[in-house]
Order: sequence, then structure tokens, then C-alpha cells
Amino acid sequence: MKKFFKILLVIIILFGVYKGVRKYIEYKTAWKIVITEESVNIREEATVYSNKLGEARKNEVYIVKEKIMENKYDWYKIVLKDDKTKAGWISSERKYPYVKEFNAQKAKQKKLISDNAKPIIKYDDDIYHTKDINTITYDHLRITDDSKYTITSEIYKENCDSYHQYWIVYTVTDKFDNKATKTQAIQFEEEPSDEDVKNLADIRSNICSGRQ
Repeated sequence: MKKFFKILLVIIILFGVYKGVRKYIEYKTAWKIVITEESVNIREEATVYSNKLGEARKNEVYIVKEKIMENKYDWYKIVLKDDKTKAGWISSERKYPYVKEFNAQKAKQKKLISDNAKPIIKYDDDIYHTKDINTITYDHLRITDDSKYTITSEIYKENCDSYHQYWIVYTVTDKFDNKATKTQAIQFEEEPSDEDVKNLADIRSNICSGRQ
């Protein structure tokens, strides 16, 4: 009988050790953030207008359950320290982060990250020069986005009394179907036919205001 209880005791101890080790590994590999600012607000929802639940202090660690990416902020849904059954949201500027993120790869695989941030389109020159409508490329564009994206474009013609001007409208679409558009003047060596372009007046009301 004593032998039985000894074996049972060993099993209980081993099970306790196993649970402790498993819990430690789960915590070490969990998706989490560390606060890098002196304090950051914890809010009820993922918006700066939501109710404030409290503050997260520098060097505190929080388990992350979800992430929403926006153009200016990343929002992290975190487990509250005083009540593990409740959650709140912490924001972090994308350009100057308030937090440091760890073990986010599993979250990407489980699709726990929502990317609502639109791509950013930039170029250096006011006018894009090209030979004709078939030689348009996008090499001069600088696209900022965290996912794969596609670029499309349409050519518009601005018809005015004393001049006409062509415009190219770029559309960048990322894999989350976030879209961004940007317009640039375009100059052709060989101008396209009117059948290959659209009328700028269809998308703009204040045309022909640049020069007369």
C-alpha cells in the first residue's frame, strides 16, 4: 500500500513539473509586447476615443491576442494583468513605436493580424516622362506596405481651351484589399489616341485651373 502511494506521489509531482514546464514554454513562446515608453494608455476598444481602462508602464510585458494595423497606429489586444479573463487595447505609433513585439510569426500564420493600413505611394518628379502609353512602368514609384501588392493605372486627359494635359492615376492594392491612389502628370513623346484615355472631367470638377 505504501508503495502505491509513493508511486502516486511521484506521478503527481511529475505531472506538476510537466504542467509548470509547459506553462513556462507557452509563456516564453507566446505572442507578446514589452512597453518601451514610460506609460501607454490601455483602452476598451481599438480607438483613441474609447474609454481608458488604465495604463501600461515601461518594461511591463503583455500577452497579445490580436493586432489591427492602421496607417498611423498598430493596435494590440492584450490580456489585462489584474484580470486574465478581460482584455484591452494598446496603441503604438508605426513610425515611432511605443512597444517591442515578440513571437508574432505564429499570429501571422493563424491570421490574428488585421491589416487595415492603406499602401503609401510616393514619387520624386511632378511629371512622369515616357515614350508612349505602352512604355509606362512603375519603377519610379516608392511603395510602402507590409504585404505584397499590385499596381495598376489609368490615363486621363485634361481638355482645356488653350492646352491639354495627360494624367496618370496609380492604384496600389495590397493582399488585404487595402487600396491607395495617387495622381501624377504624365508627358508622352507620342501622345495616345483619345480612345485609349479617359476624360479627367469624369473624376474631377476643378479642371483647367492650372494654367490658361
